[in-house]
Amino acid sequence: MNRPIPTRAQALPRRFWRPAAALVAAAALAACGGGGGGDDDSAASDAGVFASGVIHGFGSIVVNGVRYDDSTARVSTEGGDTWSSDDLRLGMVVDVQAGAASTDASGQSRATASSVVVRSEVEGPVQALDTTAGTLTVLGQKVLVNGSTVWDDDLRAKLAALSVGDIVEIYGLRDADGTIVASRVDREDADEDDYELRATVDAVDSAAGTLSVGGLDIAWAGTWPAGLAAGSPVLLVLDTRPAANGRWTARTLKLLGSTAASGARAEIEGLVTAWTSSTSFRVAGVAVDASGLSSVPAGLAAGVRVEVEGVFADGTLVASRIEIERGDDRGDDDGLEIEGTIESLDSAAATLVLRGVTVDWSGARFEDGSAAALAVGARIEVQGTLADDGSTLRAVEIEFER
Repeated sequence: MNRPIPTRAQALPRRFWRPAAALVAAAALAACGGGGGGDDDSAASDAGVFASGVIHGFGSIVVNGVRYDDSTARVSTEGGDTWSSDDLRLGMVVDVQAGAASTDASGQSRATASSVVVRSEVEGPVQALDTTAGTLTVLGQKVLVNGSTVWDDDLRAKLAALSVGDIVEIYGLRDADGTIVASRVDREDADEDDYELRATVDAVDSAAGTLSVGGLDIAWAGTWPAGLAAGSPVLLVLDTRPAANGRWTARTLKLLGSTAASGARAEIEGLVTAWTSSTSFRVAGVAVDASGLSSVPAGLAAGVRVEVEGVFADGTLVASRIEIERGDDRGDDDGLEIEGTIESLDSAAATLVLRGVTVDWSGARFEDGSAAALAVGARIEVQGTLADDGSTLRAVEIEFER
């Protein structure tokens, strides 16, 4: 580049680049004001960082404003399938293990990922659609879509492109009432040989070999995971049809827990769920211990969007700071950014393809170049927001990289 890249605060308004419901190392974060405070976590061991949240950009992958180099990372699904970084898409939810984050001369926070695990909430048939409310039901799970939801390329008509019986995969985060706030919706093949569900156990009857998860009645004939109980988060692989009695059969039952190493610095930003008290709750599915804080913010409750800084200890985030986030608790109009080489270009339509994403550059401003310099093979960085079709990236700024 001919000049330093501006920091996100300089390049775009805050609402364009601050993603929702993600974890990132506290050491890589700017200080924030307001909220409860506690002991400094500077004494934590150097266990790197753990991030879990929505992919809001590529170049490397961008989660919560930090750019993670995934070129040498192990990429897999939560169910154990091996992927490559080319399989990652905007709006997917990932867990990232990385080394310590640092800030480069341009103000960009960067870290090198050692592993990236992709996790979706549910994959299965659409059972109901409500285009007015912006909801659908998949395997009994209520799914809310909004302006931040990224849609598969063949779903540019969004809910109108779907019908009952279509197979979809939903990425997102659970609200306090169990609703999945979708960050991405993908259409899957009609001949899928199994379905998946990531949810919280409602009840367990090991003697009868049954459990209730996410409102579904499920039969399980395998070994029961130690510690499985009501309230446990699990990943289930299910047969594609329920039995005559309406009960679904699980092929796989996996008890989930945080994969963050003890001592890893992190910040959770998301909705408070699984509320026990103001010192014990979950945010985006992660257990939080706030008992060491001298105070917590007024208004802290289930369903409230918060930021929690702290250090992981045995799978729990021990909070050193809590701040309530203001605004829409069901998702922000988050900005996106993609860095890469132009794969194709349609000058007449003012669109290009970058990392598999269609970019509309008709209203973009340019840095270190102009629209005339756009060409296949040129390397650029695009910052922008989702277009109305939920799939195209509407560019706000395009910067040429030299």
